[in-house]
Amino acid sequence: MRRASINRWGYFGGAILVATALLFFLRGSRGGRWMEIPLQAILYPVQDAVRRLAGGATDLWSGYLSLVDARKESERLRGEMGLLKEENRRLQEAAQRTTRLQVLLDYKTASPMRLTAAEVVGREPTHWHQTLLLNRGEDEGIRPDMGVVTPDGVAGVVLKTLPRHSQVLLLTDRHAAVAAVVQRTRDGGIVEGLGTATAAGMFRVKYLPLSSEVAVGDLLVTSGLEGSFAEGIPIGYVTDVTRKEGEMFLEVTAAPSVHFSKLKEVLIISDTGAAPTPDIPPPVP
Repeated sequence: MRRASINRWGYFGGAILVATALLFFLRGSRGGRWMEIPLQAILYPVQDAVRRLAGGATDLWSGYLSLVDARKESERLRGEMGLLKEENRRLQEAAQRTTRLQVLLDYKTASPMRLTAAEVVGREPTHWHQTLLLNRGEDEGIRPDMGVVTPDGVAGVVLKTLPRHSQVLLLTDRHAAVAAVVQRTRDGGIVEGLGTATAAGMFRVKYLPLSSEVAVGDLLVTSGLEGSFAEGIPIGYVTDVTRKEGEMFLEVTAAPSVHFSKLKEVLIISDTGAAPTPDIPPPVP
């Protein structure tokens, strides 16, 4: 059956070839012109079908090539988009760093303190202490007990120094403390870091008397009574005040004004700019 079908198509193709040759021959003969029209009527549908088939195959091939080109172009554009996104991310990071450095420079220029800018290059990897590692050290005149600040407020105190690096104990560490006053009421106390898993990033304010009118939202600032910080640098805001009968002092907690988890650059206080305390001679016996 299949062979018979092939034979039929073979006969048909042969007939088409013979008719085409005959038509070609008759076109060159004057006497055969009367047969051109019938032969053309027979061959035209076949020729048209062949032409359409060839045109369809050409269109299909052209479409395939266009699809391949479109895919390559899409991959190229996707690669360029990835590069542009990465470049945009780097530019945004650079812009944010420029903004931070400009704020730092403005603060340093306006401050009466002598300040050294430093970049955070490391953090304490454990929860035992809350410290930072800075890229400034003894070679730049950095010494232990120097205060560390940002334009937002107190960050901590230099704990240890190396020639080119220094370790800072953050004020949120449970071993850190700084003399403070409530800016509104001028009541004095000591701000200590809690540094616990349940209260990380919070302060405890000690030695505020029961008579104090301190309230939630009050700003705590440095008192200037110690050599590490000048007076009036922000520390944090009061978040809770508790009065207990029989106690001499209030129980006060506060949240820092500095975002410690976002610290990238800081300023180290090498000179507070405060006038030296005059020596008071001992009383005459």
